[in-house]
Amino acid sequence: MIKQIGPIAANPLALPSIRNHQDQDIFQVILMSLAKSYTDLGREQPPQKDKDYLANELADSLPRKFPSIRLHEIPLAFSNGIREKYGTFYGLSVVTFEKFIEAHLNSEAREQQAKEALIPKQNKVPDLATQFEVAKGNALNAFQDLRSGKEIISGSVVYGFLDQLGLLQFSVSQKWELVEEACLSLTGTFQQQLINTAPMIKREEIQRKINALKDRSAVDMIRNMSKRLGTSAFFKSCMLEELDLEALIEERRERFFTLNKTTHEN
Repeated sequence: MIKQIGPIAANPLALPSIRNHQDQDIFQVILMSLAKSYTDLGREQPPQKDKDYLANELADSLPRKFPSIRLHEIPLAFSNGIREKYGTFYGLSVVTFEKFIEAHLNSEAREQQAKEALIPKQNKVPDLATQFEVAKGNALNAFQDLRSGKEIISGSVVYGFLDQLGLLQFSVSQKWELVEEACLSLTGTFQQQLINTAPMIKREEIQRKINALKDRSAVDMIRNMSKRLGTSAFFKSCMLEELDLEALIEERRERFFTLNKTTHEN
């Protein structure tokens, strides 16, 4: 089953481009779209190894050649292509499907979406009280996730809020310990992916991430994981000491307003 990539926005181009998705997600969406193309044409499905080859080649070429394509646009481009909305095609190959993507990107409908995406949104910035309530809600939800044994996905964002309130008191040495823990955790995850990843997926990309963790060049990745681990550590201390997290946050409401007043007014 293919993982849900996310809801389709009012303008699909508001969604992240293909380069912001994992290799596995890209491969699976392409593989699904290829299979559907053969089915819709009433053609016999090629051997799995042939479809894997096509999907692997396209998963490698599309992010390089068409970095602005969104993941959900791939099945649409393939569907329109096999129906000859982009002209006659002869056989289904890597080149054919790349031409479908290119034609989709150059279509009038896609061009209009691109123009609409460039129109600046006149969204009003929420007042500080609203910002505080949203941030507090995120923190309490993350705390509840930890208590329920779930992974804290928003840990990095929550860390910034709690740190701004002065609730996080990690020493310099403790922060470095979090960095080391983050590197070990991420390396373990990628090494497991390397073991479980089929040969047709770009194993080199996973290995590059592991190497970047070893030489500490994956700064953003390490920083975000460190913050997630720091948030978890703080929450666990709250649980051990039986502290009321909501009360702790509320006590620092005025601090939040004071720190953010100038930024909000500007």
